[in-house]
Amino acid sequence: MKLVRLNSGDHFTLMMDHEIRKSGFAGNFCAIGLQLQGVPDLLELEQRCNRFSKRFPRAVARLQPHGRQYTWRMAPSLSLPFQHHDLRSKGEDTAYSQMEEIINRRSLPVESPPVEIHLIQQESSSWLMLRWYHPACDAKGAELIIHHLFQDDSTEPANSDSLVEKILQDWGWWRKIRLGFQAKRYIDRLDRYNSVMPIPEAIDTSGKSVGAGVNGELAVFIEEFAIESSTRILLNARKATGMTGTALYFIGCMMRALQRLDEDVEGEAFLVPYAVNFRRNRAIYPVFGNQVSFLFLQAERHIVRSREKLFVQLKEQNRVAITQRQDLAMLPLMQAASWLTLEKHGGMVRQTPKGRERSSFWFSYTGGMAPAQNEILGCPIISMTQMSQVTAPPALGLLVNNFQGRLILSLNYAKGRFSREWIQRLVSMLGSELVAEECE
Repeated sequence: MKLVRLNSGDHFTLMMDHEIRKSGFAGNFCAIGLQLQGVPDLLELEQRCNRFSKRFPRAVARLQPHGRQYTWRMAPSLSLPFQHHDLRSKGEDTAYSQMEEIINRRSLPVESPPVEIHLIQQESSSWLMLRWYHPACDAKGAELIIHHLFQDDSTEPANSDSLVEKILQDWGWWRKIRLGFQAKRYIDRLDRYNSVMPIPEAIDTSGKSVGAGVNGELAVFIEEFAIESSTRILLNARKATGMTGTALYFIGCMMRALQRLDEDVEGEAFLVPYAVNFRRNRAIYPVFGNQVSFLFLQAERHIVRSREKLFVQLKEQNRVAITQRQDLAMLPLMQAASWLTLEKHGGMVRQTPKGRERSSFWFSYTGGMAPAQNEILGCPIISMTQMSQVTAPPALGLLVNNFQGRLILSLNYAKGRFSREWIQRLVSMLGSELVAEECE
């Protein structure tokens, strides 16, 4: 029986799965939803799932404990799970509820399929939803899975070994130790501040606080900008944060929106984790593994009140992170932590030595789909959304993508911890920050 050990990036996301479950949510499940004009052929969809499983057996593997670490156990008799959900009699506005139900489904880590395909059929359109278990791959890997499912790409995954593990194997122990101390100094600087936690006092419908031991549910609020507004936002991002700083702009605007929403909320500074991707440029095969490190952006509240000062600081932090290769410095810590229990690893990553949560909100910017995907089995793609489970606290995540020139924001949040009205106010303030004509 072939076993494939999780790389350090995979183990990091498995640790987050443990933390998410401990917070009462389903686990580290993520999803991409593609809205289609029309309904693709169901038999063809199922056949493609079967063919994909044979070509990429890691897509149907299952987790297996191996001491304190974990491996993927190959399961060649299984096929990529495919489910059809017929909502034609339930109205056009039920698709998001169905996707929320799917993302909140619970299964044990050792039973969770790495990838699932769902087709949600409505009267005049449908949604194709790919849900993946985050230890299996990252968001760009999920996009490549969609590409290979529907584009008949014959490219063989000859170089699919983990880049994260290759980098670590090429380093000597002294280099790892030196980089590890560099990463620790970086984290110590962040830990001088207590992280701003957005609105912590809300309760769920059962009257219990959302937290450990409570069955939390994820909800999603979607805001889509027209092409004209999207163009303006991206131009603002370029002016404020430079050619490569689009993600910084969204993070900064979200900080300002949260600050405006509640000036009196506790916390000294906003701290936001974001992923750094080591995937090979222009990769066209699905790498079943997470090629990521992680960093934080940080801004004290008095800085957040000034757009100009905020983006100057975020740009400088990003410049230092790039020039000092702080993303690489994190890798030895991730490798060492992969030998800890998930409980110990999670506590060290999420909390400061004083027991305070490090993150103010979760963030992801994936840009446009690559390779570009315009249709699924003859059905044009007309929109998309993203979903990602979160922990409580902070129980709030902002996911951003660019679909055919239109920016789409997905606010992922814990039901009961935030009301729909609170999320709408936040999105309104975020929108005004994104399209602002000038720094104030």
